[in-house]
Amino acid sequence: MLKHKATPLFIPSELGPLFAMYFTSSSRSNSQCIVHIPAFAEEMNKSRHMVSMQARAFADQGYSVLVFDLWGTGDSQGEFSEATLEIWLNNIESVISWLHDKGYQSIHLWGLRTGVLLAMDYVHKYNSCIDQLICWQPVLNGEQFVMQFLRLRVAAAMMDKNAPQEKTSDLKKQLMDGQSIEVAGYLLNPGLMIPMMDIRVNNFSLNNIKRCYVFELTEGVELQANYATAQWAEEQEGKVVIDVINGSCFWATQEISESIELIDQSLLTVTE
Repeated sequence: MLKHKATPLFIPSELGPLFAMYFTSSSRSNSQCIVHIPAFAEEMNKSRHMVSMQARAFADQGYSVLVFDLWGTGDSQGEFSEATLEIWLNNIESVISWLHDKGYQSIHLWGLRTGVLLAMDYVHKYNSCIDQLICWQPVLNGEQFVMQFLRLRVAAAMMDKNAPQEKTSDLKKQLMDGQSIEVAGYLLNPGLMIPMMDIRVNNFSLNNIKRCYVFELTEGVELQANYATAQWAEEQEGKVVIDVINGSCFWATQEISESIELIDQSLLTVTE
């Protein structure tokens, strides 16, 4: 028998409704809700299975969980090509306001990849107080992520003799000049990508976040955190806890993959 129920719904936002799955405990009510902030583009799609598994596991522990699609993605209103960073940050505010209206007193943010960037930027710009930030394989530098994403187009062009051969610097310049560009089937709005490139988590204070847990996945014998992540955590003077888990990068694998250990370890952050 399931210990939770999952309810599909739409949450109002300034530009239109946001689709969400709302997981609640069937056994008891809780004043705390965990909000998932998704990864970017195809990484979001490939991670849906793991995100759903984790959301259900949290709900089985008695927590409410809200997994929503940002404006212009998934089943939310809008076109991806029209999405901006300001719109997405406002989406997070709309979701949290909706939860406060439902009586939740404590909000946790749970981000995957660039979802962590958005969470940190939101807390900084909205001066929001968050009890806990759960980071799955966090992207810490927006510009590095965007440049890596642009390489997908460069790599695809190298495989096509008839396609123009471009450099990532050329594509970046087009964005900086205000041009939208298509990469891997996604039309990128400069209003999204330019401000995303400006986000660096080491520029943010964690004063508004009580606890921060970072989970990284790696394959191999040596379980070591990414150097940049470890350095950032060290600078936070014990406020960031890192756990490195042996597992595949489910947000990027060709086939749908799982990490049960990641789910189990993430559960410990809400049961300690």
